[in-house]
Amino acid sequence: MNEKRLRLLSEAPVMPAIIKMSLPVVMGMMVQVLYNLVDVFFVGMLHDQYQLAAVNLAAPIAMILMAIASVIGTGASSYISRSIGEGKLPRASQTLTTGLVACVVMGCVVTLAGSLTIEPIVQALGADADTFAPTHAYVAVILLGSALLMVNYAMGQLLRAEGAMMPSMVGMLIGTVSNIILDPVFIFGLHLGVTGAAVATVLGNALGIGFYVFCYCSGKSALQIGRSYFSTDSVIWKEIFTIGTPSGLNQLLVSIALILCNNVAATYGSDLVAGMGISAKIITLGSFIFMGISAGCQPMIGYNYGARNLNRLQSIVKNGITLTTGIGLTLAVVFGIGAPWIIGCFTPLPEVRQAGAHALRITMLSLPFVGSQMLSASTIQAMGKALPGLFLSIARQGLFYIPLLYTLNHFFALEGFLFAQPISDFITLCISLCILTTLLRKEMRQQQELQP
Repeated sequence: MNEKRLRLLSEAPVMPAIIKMSLPVVMGMMVQVLYNLVDVFFVGMLHDQYQLAAVNLAAPIAMILMAIASVIGTGASSYISRSIGEGKLPRASQTLTTGLVACVVMGCVVTLAGSLTIEPIVQALGADADTFAPTHAYVAVILLGSALLMVNYAMGQLLRAEGAMMPSMVGMLIGTVSNIILDPVFIFGLHLGVTGAAVATVLGNALGIGFYVFCYCSGKSALQIGRSYFSTDSVIWKEIFTIGTPSGLNQLLVSIALILCNNVAATYGSDLVAGMGISAKIITLGSFIFMGISAGCQPMIGYNYGARNLNRLQSIVKNGITLTTGIGLTLAVVFGIGAPWIIGCFTPLPEVRQAGAHALRITMLSLPFVGSQMLSASTIQAMGKALPGLFLSIARQGLFYIPLLYTLNHFFALEGFLFAQPISDFITLCISLCILTTLLRKEMRQQQELQP
């Protein structure tokens, strides 16, 4: 393995190492934020609140695809990092190839199942008579490209597992730049409207996959992909799915929560659905920064856990929490002050702007809590702790947000509906830190008992 990359994982000063490992991923995630905002921006130029609402209503479908891909990406990445830390590169390559094959098969199954049930899916997303047709058009294209979206997402994670942050970022950059170029071509040039936005998204993911394949086939990766590396070893499959399932379940619950949220929002009108859609995309700026930092820390955590360097592991976690909390507070202030102007960049419709600004000023209260929460969950996954990871995956959306969504909406109407997410994020953060602290103390005690 590259000596410079190995030193970064094992010896370099912690905060500079976190920044160096995370920065390419964060930059890539910012590209992903831009990717998400591009569709909203160009569709918003159509001056049609129904097509704009359709992009938001269809968002959970892409999130569900990412959730399924995350099972492979997170599970295989965790085992790859630990295998590299233990000096077992062939096993890491087997995990990589096996995970990718599983992801392709799952993508094809999703395309078939989704295409056969598309009408009830669109209805379940919360589409009404005005938004059904554009939502159906967008979802149909995304479902056809399911395998491409899933494989692209998983391959970025798998590259990061070996510390290859820059190639992962470049892959995301290629997909986003392609989408920026193709969106106006398909939306306006070919007059496809919201359908064109979906086509551009799928093609952008295909180009990203092309770059990742090049990285593996050209020897730029420390690992290899090949037919000979595909494995039926039960240990590899167990590691992928026991560690990856909590992450996938978490993202799946986020998708389900968004569907339920959109259904409740629809009772307040299409303007709120459209405004909340813009607000949600803007909030991903913070969420994706935190995901980037967590992804940057994960190979370091997995490596040092595999190498039993627990003091360095604890230092990585503490520094990561400090960094994400500071960023979250800063973004919350910026979004709170600039909400009307920020929302106004994406739509000229005054009702949508007002609804979106109000939603943004409330949901941004989650930002100081989400980063530490993500880092805690990522650490637990990198350590291979499946059951605590599973609980945290269920807790944020399933145990707290969804019940709060309906309870607070019932008692406090729109205000309660909007405050449900910040409250659930604060509760989940407290629980995550308690679980993580307990696990780390237990590992330290066990290590001390084994020392002569």
